[in-house]
Amino acid sequence: MLSLPNSVVLIGFKHTGKSAIGKDLARKLNVPFSDVDQLIESLYESKCREKSTCRQIVRKMGEPFFRHLERDALSQAVTLKPSVISLGGGAPMNVKNQNMIKPFIVVHVTAPKHIVLERIYASGQPAFLSPEENLLVTFNRIWNEREPVYEKIRSFTVENKGMIDRAVDDAIEKIKAFKGPIND
Repeated sequence: MLSLPNSVVLIGFKHTGKSAIGKDLARKLNVPFSDVDQLIESLYESKCREKSTCRQIVRKMGEPFFRHLERDALSQAVTLKPSVISLGGGAPMNVKNQNMIKPFIVVHVTAPKHIVLERIYASGQPAFLSPEENLLVTFNRIWNEREPVYEKIRSFTVENKGMIDRAVDDAIEKIKAFKGPIND
């Protein structure tokens, strides 16, 4: 069994499979799993005394409020070491969040762009996509903004082509071979 010396943080665009891969990876590594989106929802419920999804929180309270909760949730998640932590797609765009995850193994989970877009269409309009803007135009703009940041801060990349087990096995092999930061 692989002994995990440090936490693993999964980053990537919405619907690339970070949560599914993260749960399975944590199980196989025998460490706790934290989904930052779930932590955000728990923090919101404790602060505002009502249950809401991340999408509802952004729509109701605005993105700045949501991003503040996200930083708080991430700061809680990184205290549990070693563990596997899944971040929401926009979390790595914040420099403070980047600094919080820098000491860890950062795995960029990716999937073919057209599949990610299909998953987004199937699950309904995410809060970060403006209803006034064309979905495809907004998706491409945000994809093009985020991908370079993910690439810059990642330790390595794992592609999810729909086979979670294969992506998890790939991540485990890359964790075993990992010797230190690839990107600074």
